[in-house]
This record gives sequence, C-alpha cells and structure tokens, in this order.
Amino acid sequence: MKSQFNINELPINELAALGIYRENQLLLEPGEISSLLSGRRTTLISLHELKGQGFSIERLDARLSLHRANSGAVELLIHPIYKHPRAHPLLNEQEMSVLISGDRAFIAKSVEREEGRSTMYNIEYDKITRDFVGYDVSKVQAPERVNGMLLSEEEKSAFQRGELIQLTDGTKLQHRASEPKGMISDRKALVLSVLLDGGISYLLLQGIRALGEDSQQIDHRTPAFNAALSEMEGDKPASKREISAGEIQAPPLARGLGR
Repeated sequence: MKSQFNINELPINELAALGIYRENQLLLEPGEISSLLSGRRTTLISLHELKGQGFSIERLDARLSLHRANSGAVELLIHPIYKHPRAHPLLNEQEMSVLISGDRAFIAKSVEREEGRSTMYNIEYDKITRDFVGYDVSKVQAPERVNGMLLSEEEKSAFQRGELIQLTDGTKLQHRASEPKGMISDRKALVLSVLLDGGISYLLLQGIRALGEDSQQIDHRTPAFNAALSEMEGDKPASKREISAGEIQAPPLARGLGR
C-alpha cells in the first residue's frame, strides 16, 4: 500500500535493458507499477530477447521487484522460475519444508540490524518462482480502516506481523509480501483507508486472492463495502486522494501503458 519507492527513482536503464521501457514509456500495467513502487513483486512478466555478456535468452518469465541498496540507489531484481526451491540462509530444512508445503504461511525471525538492535523479519515462500520472500515487519503499513471499519492498534500490529485478522462484519484479511496486491482475503475486493502523504487516502483493492487454494471467497459487496465505496466516490475533498490498484495514473515518462 505505502510506496517505498518514488516513480522517479525507477532504474530506467535496467528496465530498458529488459525491453519494458522505451521511447519514454514504461511498458507495464499500472497494477504492476503499483506493486513495484510498494516494494512487492509483480506478477509473472514475459521478458524477450535478453542479452548480456556471453548469453542470450529468447524468453524469460519472471517476477520483478525493486531493492534499495545501502548506497540508496534503487536496483531492479529479477525473480525467474526456479526448477527447484532455493534455500534461504535464515531458514533450516524443516522451516523451509513447512513453508513449501503450505503448512505455515510464514516464518518469523529476529534479525540483528545494528549492534544491540534487532527487527522482526518474516519469510514467505513464493510458489510461482520457487524461492523465498523476506521482509522487515516494521516497514509494513497497515490500513487505518477496511471497508470503513477502524482497525485497532492490535489489529494493525497483527496485520504487520502477517497474522489473519477478522473484522466486525466477518471479513478476513492477511498481509502477504509475495502477493502483488500485498494481501489475501476472503473477499475479492476491499476499500482501504491509508495514511499517505500526510493525509488519509482511499485505496480500492480489486482481484485479491483467496486465503487458501481451497478457500472460497464470499460476496465482497457487503453493506460496509458499499458504504465505504460510496464515500470514496462521492466524498473527495482536496485533502483526500483516490488510488485504485490497477488504475494508477503514471507520470509522463510512464504513460502509454500496456504490453
């Protein structure tokens, strides 16, 4: 939800080398741009005619993400589909096994960042690419409201930790760093209210994946959702801004979307 990167920080040369930026146009769908800027992985993107020193690849299907180096520079990461799951340095064999099997959604680790200071680090398994996704829990932004319902501090903290939360109307949702939408839910669409640029902004999240492979999603058009959507569409003072995942307007350098 929260943008960890500014669109002006995009590594244009790296994107151009992959064939997804040319003639001042970023050839990605708005939803993919949103995932990148939010620090998440895109969906699978087909990259064509990749060339480098000593290699040439006609086609590569991969997910993309951004990473900020210690120098502050933003780098583009390519996550191809691996033949076998890749090991993670913070996980033992048993931990990797329960993530790969789906018995656990994530493994939480305490990681020392500075001397005497540590942070919680969650690790998930990306079934698409067969590798692991890790993230700093403290950098996850929880919504202030979901479908107009205010989240308590404990609910926001639980969301950051990757735990399943259930709202008063029964709606369930859970943060997922490996998901392009940033979460999974028993509803296909949610209206979120988030703190952005010093004010409250609306986020209409559509096409959310189910809580599990065998889980059924129920009708998202609840009274709370309808009321929140009406407020978003009908009450837009200057201090508020509507953002719709999949409908984000790119700046001039990224217009002409679609590939």
